[in-house]
Amino acid sequence: MKRIRYELAGGPDARDLEAVRGQVLEVLEKVGVDCPHERTLNRLAGDTGIRVDGSRVYFAPSLVDATIEAFRRAGPQRAVPDEVTIGGPWNCFNIEDMETGRVRASTSRDVREMFKLLYAAGGGPVMLGAVRGGPVSPVFPADIPGPLQVLYVEKAGIELTRTTGSLLEFGDERMEEIAIEMHKAAGRRYRMMVEFPISPLRFNPRGLDKIWTYRDRTDIDLYAAAAPIPQAGATAPRVLPGGIVQSVAETYAGAITVDRITEGRIPVRPEFRLEISDLRTMTTAFGGAPEYLVTQMAMRDVYRYFTGNPRIECCFQTNAKRCDLQAMMEKTSWVVVHALGGFRDFWFGAGQLSMDEVFSPAQFVIDLELGRYAARLVRGVAWDDEPGAAFRVIAEAAPGGDYLTHDSTMGALGDLHESDLFPRTSVAQWREAGEPDLRDRAIAKAKALIAGHDHRLDERVQRELDRLWAKAQALAGG
Repeated sequence: MKRIRYELAGGPDARDLEAVRGQVLEVLEKVGVDCPHERTLNRLAGDTGIRVDGSRVYFAPSLVDATIEAFRRAGPQRAVPDEVTIGGPWNCFNIEDMETGRVRASTSRDVREMFKLLYAAGGGPVMLGAVRGGPVSPVFPADIPGPLQVLYVEKAGIELTRTTGSLLEFGDERMEEIAIEMHKAAGRRYRMMVEFPISPLRFNPRGLDKIWTYRDRTDIDLYAAAAPIPQAGATAPRVLPGGIVQSVAETYAGAITVDRITEGRIPVRPEFRLEISDLRTMTTAFGGAPEYLVTQMAMRDVYRYFTGNPRIECCFQTNAKRCDLQAMMEKTSWVVVHALGGFRDFWFGAGQLSMDEVFSPAQFVIDLELGRYAARLVRGVAWDDEPGAAFRVIAEAAPGGDYLTHDSTMGALGDLHESDLFPRTSVAQWREAGEPDLRDRAIAKAKALIAGHDHRLDERVQRELDRLWAKAQALAGG
């Protein structure tokens, strides 16, 4: 049966985006990028289309244009899917305690329990871990000595899931090598993500060092993220299209540089981003700012123009500090606007609060439910286009006034979204059920998921992980 669907329209037109492209070429040719990294400068110097002056690197319009076209031609053209995927959060330093509701520093025990939550939720109606290498640790172990913290997260991720541990960058290469060994022991490949662009228009020399160090390794998956996160009003122009031009310029400068450093062996995918800085509080404005949502739709159009593909990935953010009404308003507006805008992969942010400072298990469960809501929203509703169908139903049921038992009603019962977290009940039904509270229901569901975690490592692999952890403790001196 036919279905009717809706989506958001509007945004910059073709002329606007052509003007952005022209200014990107001008910025990279005349302003360039600061690259305080001698080995990279030596590699780029004299390369066709690249000019080095001190620590500043300039890119010829012809080179940037060719890079843009290469990205537009690369890879299969994808359609916007009906499925909606919700991904977990990004290594928060705090957690909303399930027992007390208090926001406190997260611990190693929280790392393990929240890994269980994410893994168990992956079998639900909204799948986690379908993209980006799987769940990343929701929280960070503040009670573990500093040199061992990231390694602890990697170990816990291997023990409790089938996917990634943290995607965080190690400050100590010795610990990173042990993490690589841990993944090998479990029959997996370590995935190293290096972020090196810094807004405005600068490369992080430490990130470039890491790319040079690991570029020839065949036993890991190295991903060089040419993905700056300029903050409009703080590290990028506040007014559009200035922030867009800078974001695109930084991305292509990074992509070209990685291509030269690695001789094309390390893939780079453009991920144009632009956040809006709230200068009153020095935070990033998320779902509570309508202007932010409109800006994200504009970045969707920028992505489509510069890659030829629809943008279906985004984060899932809020400025709320707890699982409260602010979180509900901002998360709901976020998921509705983005879903109608064509986004389907909310790849980081379920349960994540205050940008990425707090993880809430209750909010995580609610966010999964918002994902189910978004999936139904983009699916649309059935439209019976059989000739005369509407007339027949009315002619059969209207004279007796009974549509409740008509076949067309019975057949459509499954078409209405149902939620055990957000039930549509009367006050009497609610009272009869004991006046249940949303947060209590969400926490109960989170606890049930944690209790249902069933992933276990082979004992041989576990012994090897424990041996490597002991080795790391000895190296760290603790």
